[in-house]
Amino acid sequence: MQTLGKFIAAICAFLFIVTGVIALLLFNIERKAFSSATYKQAFENQNLYQRMPAILSNIVTTSVIQNPNLPTFVETLTVADWESTISSVLPPQELKAITDDALDSIFEYVNRRTNSVTVSIVPLKSHLIGPSGAEVVRRILRAQPACTPEQLQEIALGFLSGGDIILCSPPEDVMALLQPVIESQTQFLVVALPDEVTLVSDVLSGTPNDPRLRLNNVRLILLVSPLLPITFLLAILVFAVRDLKGWLNWWGWPFLMTGAGSVLVALLGSPVVGLIVRGFMQRQGAGFIPPILLSTLQETAGSVTREILKPVAIGGLILAVSGLTMVIAALFVVRRNDI
Repeated sequence: MQTLGKFIAAICAFLFIVTGVIALLLFNIERKAFSSATYKQAFENQNLYQRMPAILSNIVTTSVIQNPNLPTFVETLTVADWESTISSVLPPQELKAITDDALDSIFEYVNRRTNSVTVSIVPLKSHLIGPSGAEVVRRILRAQPACTPEQLQEIALGFLSGGDIILCSPPEDVMALLQPVIESQTQFLVVALPDEVTLVSDVLSGTPNDPRLRLNNVRLILLVSPLLPITFLLAILVFAVRDLKGWLNWWGWPFLMTGAGSVLVALLGSPVVGLIVRGFMQRQGAGFIPPILLSTLQETAGSVTREILKPVAIGGLILAVSGLTMVIAALFVVRRNDI
């Protein structure tokens, strides 16, 4: 009976080592992969904040398409026009603040603290007020092809009637005459643009189509994954441990090997874990994160993986040291019993 108990305990020890390494990794994925702080650090490390004009221009363009009350010339602006505008008027620190706000909003939604994802564009609107906004419009017009005679005639009629700006590059003397129209249209644009753009509405929240439902099931598995190795550890205690020496040996060696395995995974497993993280982002984020932002988040997979593996290495080192201490203590107990 004792031999059978030790055989079962040996199997449990092996399973503890395997599931312990996996659980330590999964638990830290849950801790790190769903925190906006992890991605802010990744954006900082990889200098991804400079991508925000392209991301924000797509978001603003989508908002413009959905808003029928904007001036006609605004509706004709391309994503590239908006990207150029955002790059020219928003300083790096404000771009960083908008990005951090967007990341916070995404993970507040993911963590079910809110039911929608929004991005504030108030800083952009504030820079479009007054001369800076008019200068942006002039810069956009100068970047267009030269106005045709028909377009110049349209501009003249629009100037007399207070109509829209024509998206072409007029002569400088005509540009000077357009200054009042440009200023009025810019002011109208600032008023018409919303203070924040909704990336994910609350329409699906609480319904069977809520994209977070499947994600929550996955996260629950990650969160409770340490319970499995703990179960095997308790089984070892039941089937094999009869004294202090047995406890030190039966727990010490599995701790040591689990810790060593975890450190090895942390040091060498970055490429594999990175692929897992990237695939996880793609599968779980495609339902609610805009494609261009999701693509940028996927680029952070390497940095996010390093943030995940840091506590895995630390936890593994603690387990390995604890296990080694227990094994050494078991030797000391044996010597003491022999005396």
